[in-house]
Amino acid sequence: MKKIYLFGFASLIAASVLTSCSDEFLKEKTVYGSFGEDEVYSNYSSAQERVNNLYRLMLPQACQGDGNGGNANNNYTSTGYSDAGAKSTWEFGGLSSWVDPSTVLDYTNITDYFYVENKAVSPWGNIRDCNDIIEHVLASSNLSDAEKNKLLGQAYFWRAFRYWTLVKWYGGVPIVDHVQDPIIGDGDGSDKIVPRSPAKDCIEFICSDLEKASNMLPERWENETSEFGRITSGAAAALKGKVQLFYASPMFNRANEAVRWDSAYISNKKALQLLQDGNFGLAYSATGGESNAAKWASVFSNYTGSEAGGTTSEAVFVTLHNNLDQTDIANYHKWNYWENAIRPSNSNGAGGLHPTAEMVDLFPMADGKKPGASIYAYDTKLFWLNRDPRFYRTFAFPGQEWQFDSNGKDLTSLSDYPSSAYSSGKDYQLWSYTWYDNSEDATSTSSSSNGYSPEKLNNRNSAVYIRKKSDDLKLNSSPLYKFSISSNTPKGFQQSAAPLIVMRYAEVLLNFAEAACGAGHLDEAVQALQQIRARVGYTADNNYGLDEDIASSQAKCFAAILYERQVELAYEGKAFDDARRWMLFDGGTQTVSGAPSSWTLTGFGGNTCTYLGFTPLNGQRRHEIILYAKDLTAAEAEASDPLKVFRPVDTNGNTFALDLTESLKTDPATGAVVSDTNGKVEAMINFYRNYLERKDYQADGNDEANVIKFRPEYYFIGLKNSAMQNNATLYQTIGWFDYSHGSDGTFDPLAE
Repeated sequence: MKKIYLFGFASLIAASVLTSCSDEFLKEKTVYGSFGEDEVYSNYSSAQERVNNLYRLMLPQACQGDGNGGNANNNYTSTGYSDAGAKSTWEFGGLSSWVDPSTVLDYTNITDYFYVENKAVSPWGNIRDCNDIIEHVLASSNLSDAEKNKLLGQAYFWRAFRYWTLVKWYGGVPIVDHVQDPIIGDGDGSDKIVPRSPAKDCIEFICSDLEKASNMLPERWENETSEFGRITSGAAAALKGKVQLFYASPMFNRANEAVRWDSAYISNKKALQLLQDGNFGLAYSATGGESNAAKWASVFSNYTGSEAGGTTSEAVFVTLHNNLDQTDIANYHKWNYWENAIRPSNSNGAGGLHPTAEMVDLFPMADGKKPGASIYAYDTKLFWLNRDPRFYRTFAFPGQEWQFDSNGKDLTSLSDYPSSAYSSGKDYQLWSYTWYDNSEDATSTSSSSNGYSPEKLNNRNSAVYIRKKSDDLKLNSSPLYKFSISSNTPKGFQQSAAPLIVMRYAEVLLNFAEAACGAGHLDEAVQALQQIRARVGYTADNNYGLDEDIASSQAKCFAAILYERQVELAYEGKAFDDARRWMLFDGGTQTVSGAPSSWTLTGFGGNTCTYLGFTPLNGQRRHEIILYAKDLTAAEAEASDPLKVFRPVDTNGNTFALDLTESLKTDPATGAVVSDTNGKVEAMINFYRNYLERKDYQADGNDEANVIKFRPEYYFIGLKNSAMQNNATLYQTIGWFDYSHGSDGTFDPLAE
């Protein structure tokens, strides 16, 4: 394994390579942080290191995304973890502050994404770094035009990216496009006072930067091995398309202005072409659905998200990690904690992440239709039967293998291992059911009910685990983590070099589909959806599982696209943004105090939820699925597991768990299992039917008042008091109290 050490400007990130590509472009040989600006920009190599620092400062990180307000870098973008945004949607239960009905966010307690004093963490510090690079590169007489373009293109991208993370929260922020001298000198400092610009101006500024970046950057960097991970022309264009799609969406586009959809359509179409020219696309486009979407799932544990040989890369915008030991070189390790987060405790993981019952139940059936509209009858207890291939790589459920590389250790011989049931990670099986010692707890949906789990699983309230983006040993024989059994850090799967794909081609294709729908090109929107579906095995025989009348109206087409986003992009950090921009909490019907008439939703039928046929999130309660022993009780003890003797056996009499190579389908007419080797699927069905019951426990707490309540002023959040104290010329957003001026907010982010 090659190790890449980085020592660059402000101590750059590190990476290791386990495929043909790496972020070796961040490799550094000299500490340029101690050099003067003239020396840093005296040649391309040293100037590039200054640009490389932007990646360290702003690349999104796995298992983060709650926002800033502290000293953690890159914590502005949700990436699929159970952060505050995701816990406000259909993906995770547990009321975040955004949706807790007992909490009212105001200028004193709102998370501060705006004014963070630590320069390395502050968005304005990041923007200043970008401005500094842009000014010095433009002024340099030592750099060629080609070198300048590469440097400037990356700096323009990162400036736009950081502005975008602000604008999607606040609607409008000050536009600072140059380095401000902190010393006022003889002047009065008025040139340093920059007011907030409305969203329209901010969007235009962001898109201008991204257009420059796209024009300056290559479609694919010349040295794929050493430069993979750098922003490309297509990535910049894709972000521009995403920004314009957001601006065309109801949160910004209350009157449904067609010109915004047209702009988003043109930009996303261009992005797709640039990406294709750079050899980006849907990886495994012809085989992604085989073995219950095994190859579709392997995209997430491949650095380029590509087919064998690197023929087609899906990773458009990616954060690379390493699995260096902490002692290898100071603190230059950079691990992805996702694998550790999702793994159950008895595999030495952190305990797992659990989806809502609502999320499990919304995935398509095997014919591509929603449960209830499918030719397959939906048995909620047998929720894993006859589902979309992506279901099996997004969720893990009782009676399923989930192999891992246990690093040659005999797990049964280690006293500190959580379970002695498996000698090797290759033997690991998930049996995440529950049993009780009394019938009252068995029927209770209270989160405080007592219960027990087998094999030291230490989990009594969730039968289903999130499996999405898992570095599964069956999919990747050379896993990117270093498994450890030690009780000290690192433990389990923490030391993982798995990449984080921030944006992949499938998302860009869905962005295009939505923009095409909004611009009236419904046929192109449907074709894009068909490509997404075809990759996982759907065919033209039933219109790729899509409704036949999908192109009959924009509303139906939009609804199908958003549904596909819920499925294809599940647990990738997209849900909260989608819920906000489409105003899915209330349909956009609630009013904000002091808002002008232009804030009224006049497009989309005046109610986006009704328009899309979507049940508003406000007023809903989330649940998690429990599968418990049917008509059986037992005391707390692993040896007393009342279901262990009933676990299914195949026709050869061997106890087994599903390895996901099985065809998990039944004949819709007869109910008979299709292609059931050794009778495994039928045996698992019988185990569920005969010995398990399902109940959905209350993941948002037991109080009936614990329902989602996202307030209308949260679509555009207000500034925290610290920001207003720092600059009294910053006016507060409408709907929020203006601390500096002692009145209600007057800043209108939607003003033209």
